[in-house]
Amino acid sequence: MSGSADKNPYRHVRLKLFAINIGALLSIWALLLAIVYSLMAHELYQVLDDQLRLAAIRLIHNYDSGNITNSDPYSLGAQDTNYSLWRITPQGTGWMAAFVDGNPFVNIRSLYGRATAASQEGGGYYTIRTEGIQYRAFYAIVHTEKGEYLIRITQPTGPTDTTLGSLLWTLGIAGLAALALTIAIGLWLANRSIDPMILSWQRQQQFVADASHELRTPLSIIRTNLEILLRSPSHTIESEMKYLGNAYGEVLRTSSLIEDLLTLARADSKEQLIEKQPVELVRVVEEVVDTVQPLAEQQNKELIAVIPQNPCSTLGDVARLRQLVLILIDNALRYSNAGDQISVTVECDTQHTTLRVVDTGIGIEPTMLPKIFDRFVRGDQVRSRRQQGSGLGLSIAKWIVDAHGGTISVSSSLGVGTTVTIVLPP
Repeated sequence: MSGSADKNPYRHVRLKLFAINIGALLSIWALLLAIVYSLMAHELYQVLDDQLRLAAIRLIHNYDSGNITNSDPYSLGAQDTNYSLWRITPQGTGWMAAFVDGNPFVNIRSLYGRATAASQEGGGYYTIRTEGIQYRAFYAIVHTEKGEYLIRITQPTGPTDTTLGSLLWTLGIAGLAALALTIAIGLWLANRSIDPMILSWQRQQQFVADASHELRTPLSIIRTNLEILLRSPSHTIESEMKYLGNAYGEVLRTSSLIEDLLTLARADSKEQLIEKQPVELVRVVEEVVDTVQPLAEQQNKELIAVIPQNPCSTLGDVARLRQLVLILIDNALRYSNAGDQISVTVECDTQHTTLRVVDTGIGIEPTMLPKIFDRFVRGDQVRSRRQQGSGLGLSIAKWIVDAHGGTISVSSSLGVGTTVTIVLPP
């Protein structure tokens, strides 16, 4: 179980994100379907209510004008439309209702109370159920030239309910389709949300493993040399200078490695490490070339700077740009042989500034080029430990270029040499 958990520590996060996405999307779908059903039900019942109101108006008009042509006293217009019509006569402080036509079996007192309360709205509506059948009813008190009428007219809601049932079935099918789509979208969103975290975790794990591997060797060398010194406490420093030199060299290398690791860690954490200001890149290149020239001469390698007469300015951090040039020249020196040439060229125009470092060294294998900016990747794995760097130089170089809004690319041929091209904004 622990092995499986370690293999995918974000599994519970993925499931939680999936549940959140599913819940949110399902809530949205359910709300939309509920809104559609409610609007359709309202519209259908509005049509039914309008039919009842028009039927009531037509019925009272016919009786008020004496134009009664309907042979069926219990139906009017639409099939199964029933009504109850009464004439209202005020009597003192009360009233009297005289049955006119339709269905006399109604609670006239309750109906009159309802109609009186709804008289300002022109009538009211309610739903009743009789013998298992549901009806929609309209009631109102209507004033005419010949008197005052109380009317209730009803119609079964069966056709409307049937339409709503079909709509509900259709929405149910759409809901199932929406559920399937929601699950698919939820999985996709969860994966998209968690992938950067998993990638970051994997890079962190790889970074920690590589850093541990890189630190293990120098620490072992330091420990071994110090153990030799401890076994001979009577020896002088001069006689043991070889072992002290070995330990000191590894301390310097370890210190440089830790500094590089801290730089990349700060870059990963988005800590502000760049302070931009106008920088004269030609001057930076000249200073770095002059600084490294003695080392190149010691290795019997030719280091030259090809710079224009006009200034080439860019907006950037002087210290980081100097570090960038130093990394590229250092890499060229490490992976070249005696007699090879390293040239540093600066070009600029109104659009961009280009820095190019070209060497005639051993080159890089084509399979290594896509990984050249990965951490702890070295161009030549068979070279001696002291000739190689930490494998972090080009990673830091790419970070510096990216932080300045530029681009970096590498082209190389085995046995011919390598060209690193950097393009920076002006």
